[in-house]
Amino acid sequence: MRTLIGLFLIALISTLSFHRINAQNFYDPSAISSIEIQFYDVNWDYKLDSLRAADSDERILADITINGVLLDSAGVRYKGNSSYNASQLKNPLNIKLNYVNNNEYEGYNSLKLSNVFKDPSFVREVMAYEIVRKYMPASRAGYANVYINGSKFGLYTNVQVVDDIFTAEHYYSENRPFFEGDDPSGPPPMSCFSGPPTPWGFMGTDSVNCYPEFYDSKIDNSWKYIIHLLDTFNNQPSSMEEIYNIDRHLWAMAFDIGFVNLDAPISMTHNFYVYYDLANRFNYVKWDLNECFGVFVRFGSGPSSVNLTTTQMQQLDPFAGNSTDNPVVYKVWTQDRWKKMYIAHMKTIMEENIASGWYLTRAVELQTYIDTAVQNDPNKFYTYADFQNNISTTASGSVGISELMASRLTFLNSNSWFTATQPDISSITNNPSTVSAMSSVSINANITNANYVYLGYRYSVSDKFEKMEMFDDGSHNDGAASDGNWGATIPVYNSDIQYYIYAENNDAARFSPARAEYEFYTILVNGNVVVNEFMASNTTTATDQNGEYDDWIELYNNSSLPISLNGYYLSDEMGDPYKWQFPDTTIAANAYLIVWADNDTTQSGLHANFKLSTAGEMIVLNDAGKNLLDQISFTAQSSDISTGRYPNGTGSFTTMYPTFSNENMAGMGITDNEIVTEIVIYPNPANSEFTIGINDNNLHTVQLYSMDGKLLKSFEMTRLQTTGISNLENGIYIIVIDQSTNRKLIKAN
Repeated sequence: MRTLIGLFLIALISTLSFHRINAQNFYDPSAISSIEIQFYDVNWDYKLDSLRAADSDERILADITINGVLLDSAGVRYKGNSSYNASQLKNPLNIKLNYVNNNEYEGYNSLKLSNVFKDPSFVREVMAYEIVRKYMPASRAGYANVYINGSKFGLYTNVQVVDDIFTAEHYYSENRPFFEGDDPSGPPPMSCFSGPPTPWGFMGTDSVNCYPEFYDSKIDNSWKYIIHLLDTFNNQPSSMEEIYNIDRHLWAMAFDIGFVNLDAPISMTHNFYVYYDLANRFNYVKWDLNECFGVFVRFGSGPSSVNLTTTQMQQLDPFAGNSTDNPVVYKVWTQDRWKKMYIAHMKTIMEENIASGWYLTRAVELQTYIDTAVQNDPNKFYTYADFQNNISTTASGSVGISELMASRLTFLNSNSWFTATQPDISSITNNPSTVSAMSSVSINANITNANYVYLGYRYSVSDKFEKMEMFDDGSHNDGAASDGNWGATIPVYNSDIQYYIYAENNDAARFSPARAEYEFYTILVNGNVVVNEFMASNTTTATDQNGEYDDWIELYNNSSLPISLNGYYLSDEMGDPYKWQFPDTTIAANAYLIVWADNDTTQSGLHANFKLSTAGEMIVLNDAGKNLLDQISFTAQSSDISTGRYPNGTGSFTTMYPTFSNENMAGMGITDNEIVTEIVIYPNPANSEFTIGINDNNLHTVQLYSMDGKLLKSFEMTRLQTTGISNLENGIYIIVIDQSTNRKLIKAN
């Protein structure tokens, strides 16, 4: 009887009002999305095949329902090269949700769904993107069950589109020169080349006949940019870093060769993007990783290409393809320093993902998420047994992932480039430890086995890193000469400083942090007015004077004096930092000020002329003299979860329960890897006693916090428990569900 009552209560609670802390992440691999496509045309497949045969970008209309959310009049077409076939049911799909209407889902308006062609394990593409995202901007990737006109078509990989939403998140801009590598429909005229046609080769200045065969321009009238890039890349190596992000390129090549991703520019002309950022440099962006981990076996371009055996892939040289007819690698590896950087990056990738065993643990974990969906996929290309076996062994011609990578790690670790002794970098400090604006700071590190060291530093996430040589000569705030303490001094302005350290000797190099330049150290600069907290998806947290739940940005004045913000600027674009100007406004000493980011300046009060993107972008604050005061870049945001500084006003940004126009609290940060268990509270709003329901049988630690971060009560529970706290403070509580290091917040008020 007790069990029946418990089940009844859980069913009852699930129908009641409750506050979810985190909307489902569309690209979370552990949460398989449901995508239902209802075409308007009964002969939709014939029309899609016809458009594909004509190589047309046109689409046919359909209603799309994503996880129960209906989006009408989307545009659909088939995509893919070898993964598409008119005779098969399960073809890859390209969907524009905003084809007719201004539709979006969780901030995204385009979908690319791959059919898991040539991957019996079903994990290659999703896991490969997770690895790449550790070292450079790359798409998110998860899974979706796809239904068409009521019939299940199978489990697809769901990969984030590289578009203006992607560039706004990672490069803080959009509508700048942007190119995708393309397969040529035929060879361009021989007049385009001084020798044999080569991918990434310079083809002169004819933008009409030469470049469109290899590149798809996403922005009109921008061919001169790709021409300048390839001219510099091939003919002016000393100027290459001015026009191209070399470090990003080295990471990409290290991934491709390290993980035997051959359907990529190291041997093909397609599957990449280059984007021209606000620092006026192109950045390499990886794309289409569905044939990673040795599934695509053809290496090289043109007549010299060959199919590699498993042994040849396991023993692929770290400098494979290094010839004059392959400038994508050859032109970079002509520089000795770049070669050492490249090896340092490849060692980091292999150590963190393969030697650690992470890739095997993650592959198995991904398969547990999708096991049932794979079994129930009516159109999968392989058997369920292939799915179970392909992580470790060859299945239906696709090499096992660990079969390839375990031997590959052994081979690389025996290579002379890998066995060379790297410098050691430790004990990194800055002096003074507390840094104020308009001053200077010395950065020091203990470094051994190095004969050259530089400091990479910048003041904005949209800037390129400047490089300053560090010394151990006793003359650069580095202590005594030759004591192993290297130093450099840089100026401090209003914004925080981001930096990393690079050290090399004659044979090898090392970065600190190891994932630089994508990861870096930060020196927080004490400023007066700062961006303190923001929310990009406000559905229940706070309303403006008209009762609307709008995005909001909270500023904080760290000083003991009021500050006039008259003429200050706030923006969500580094490329347009002066988008909205403050009216005559003052922020009091040690006080907060809310700006509503709702793109509605007709309302009274502080309403900026932009909205924040839930998919991620940035916030920029400039003073009246157009000097940068503060900036924060952010990735995908969850509903009613804010991002704020802790400690309040001076600390780093972390996700937290919102403290709208109040001090950011201790203990309220939320890890990115939140548990996804459904948690409910009844009644809600709660009085001094309320019931917590958890929709699984796992044992969880539940912690109740007051709004000031004080722990009130802690207990373990499964499923359902009635609890309460005496001496309610305004009837508001924070409930933290804590499982290992993962936390989830629920509000009872």
